[in-house]
This record gives sequence, C-alpha cells and structure tokens, in this order.
Amino acid sequence: MKISEEYTSKNGFLEKPQTVILSDYSLIVQSDGYEKVIPYANILSVRLSKHKSIYSATIQPDGQPPIRVTNQFYLSKTEREDRSYQYATFIRVLHFHLREKSVAMFTCGNNLSNLLVGACISVVLAFVISFCLDWLNVSPINSNVLAVMLSLLSVGCIVTANWKNFPNVYRPENIPLQFLPGI
Repeated sequence: MKISEEYTSKNGFLEKPQTVILSDYSLIVQSDGYEKVIPYANILSVRLSKHKSIYSATIQPDGQPPIRVTNQFYLSKTEREDRSYQYATFIRVLHFHLREKSVAMFTCGNNLSNLLVGACISVVLAFVISFCLDWLNVSPINSNVLAVMLSLLSVGCIVTANWKNFPNVYRPENIPLQFLPGI
C-alpha cells in the first residue's frame, strides 16, 4: 500500500488524536489503537468550513459516522498548535484522490440544515412574540403584520451573519480558497 499523505489532528482538548492516511484507493483512520479503512468509493460527501481561524473538513463515509479534521492540534485546554500548512496539503491531496475515485458531493460553508432550523426557530419566535404583544394589548400594529416583519428581519439577520459561510457546492478541482488556510 502506497501512502500519499498522512495528517494528524486533535480537534479538542478532550478528544484523542486522529491520524488520517490517504493511500491510493482508501482513506485510513487511526485513533486510540484502532484502525478503520474506508475505500474512496464509499465516501459520500466532503464539507469544508471555517470559523474564525479554525478550518475544518467533514468527511462522510457511507454508513459510518463522519470524520472531522481541523487545522488545529490541541496540546492543552488553552494551548493549540496551528497545522494550517499540513492541513491545506492534506485537503488538496484528498480532493485529488476523490475526484477520480468517488462520486462524493463537495460542499463548503455552514451546514444548510442548521441554517434552516435556525430560520424556522426564529420565525416561530417572531410569531410568538407578536401574538404575546397582541395578547398584552401593547402591539404597535396588527399582530400578523408584526409577525411577518419580525420573521423577515430575523431571517435577514441570519442570512447576513452567514453570508461569507453560506452553503455552496463546488467541484473537487476548484476548492474554494477561502476554506483553505492562507499559507
């Protein structure tokens, strides 16, 4: 088995270090004494995201829990090592293997389902607030109009806050550079 890339990350202080090895036809995950081999053909999706200075990739194999890899290695509760250069190289090599050996879907940005749940919750809260104000007879306008206005305002705030990390689909040969650490 020829190894083309190996990367170790520790995504949190309490987590165990995890090494991901990219070979010619499979991805191998080693952590805490166990090893899991996942053929590239069994990888369903890869999602790249960024939050402040932490870059992460979530690799979803078929029928298994997701594999999360970040550019961080936590040494202690307050100390962490930035492995941006190694992470960027790992992500590029992973995409190189997957573009020919997998039918994975490549997305970047925040998780769309989390954004939709947040939008639904904000709309429900807008209606609850509106009807509570109407029930207390302190609503400045019709409660239905107020509910719609508050809903639009809250959904607009969610879209604005997540604009740079809005979910998007990309091709593996065109990795969005804003989701790779600058080297």
